Amino acid sequence: MPAELTVWLDCDPGFDDWLAMLLLKQCRFARWVGMSVVAGNAPLEVTLDNTLRICELHGWSVPVHAGSAQPLQGAQETAQNILGGQGMRTSGAKLPPTTRRATSRDAASALLAQIQSSDEPLVILATGPLTNLADAIARDRLTMGRVREIVLMGGSIDRGNHTPAAEFNVFADPLAAAQVFASGIPLRMFGLNLCRQLLLTREHVGAVQALPGQIAGCVAGYLDAYQRIRSVDGREPMPLYDPAVVLWLARPELFEFQATPVDIELQGQFTRGMTVCDLRNRTGRPCNVQIAMKASADEAMQAFMRLLLQALEPAN
Repeated sequence: MPAELTVWLDCDPGFDDWLAMLLLKQCRFARWVGMSVVAGNAPLEVTLDNTLRICELHGWSVPVHAGSAQPLQGAQETAQNILGGQGMRTSGAKLPPTTRRATSRDAASALLAQIQSSDEPLVILATGPLTNLADAIARDRLTMGRVREIVLMGGSIDRGNHTPAAEFNVFADPLAAAQVFASGIPLRMFGLNLCRQLLLTREHVGAVQALPGQIAGCVAGYLDAYQRIRSVDGREPMPLYDPAVVLWLARPELFEFQATPVDIELQGQFTRGMTVCDLRNRTGRPCNVQIAMKASADEAMQAFMRLLLQALEPAN
């Protein structure tokens, strides 16, 4: 991995997207140049509002570009039935309001302009549905072909979470995912199978709750509610999803990958949105995805907590 990476975040906040942002700010070798927002965990105006509020809370000046409000095909799907109307719940203080506005309302154009102006190839971290990236590919495939890598949280080598077969980010816009996976851009996939190895416990929540300061207190309320998604009392650990892509940036040696041909199921009555991972490469086709298969989980969670606590220190 080069000494410094130019990084773009495509996201749908969602609290775990927020966690990914906090970790990204602590990656000293990652130059975070922009952010595009997509409908996903909630409709676009909600995910955009969350993003702008997060930036206001932390005093971040990263450009924020509003992107796609609808999937390329089919009805809009959100996770509000699980995450609440705002796409993330809290047991404490809510994110403060903001008067900040999006830098632009054309995320695909902003992304393409960033790629064209960058001296170094861009790494795109994608933690939501892939609609914005499919839009950019459709507009200018040649420019998108200059991307170093797309590192995405999405898909699964086994079972799903939004449906029995499909992970939410892919299910929310499977056609966009299919276009990105077929684009020829190098892809690195952190699916449910990997994220379920990274488990957030009450001990982790307690460490954040113990931090002083208004910002840490605000984050702690959302972290507490996030950790309780699987069980109200928090006894059952909660997987970490979106932060996994940034943990890989920070500590790549903690993850093992397998090159695999992957297709997206678009038509199946019960399997729409499934990432069909040919782990044994029965077809002999070229491998289009590096799938994260295994994490050194204890070390990865220790790294996660170090970065998170550093991000929330009052001096930050």
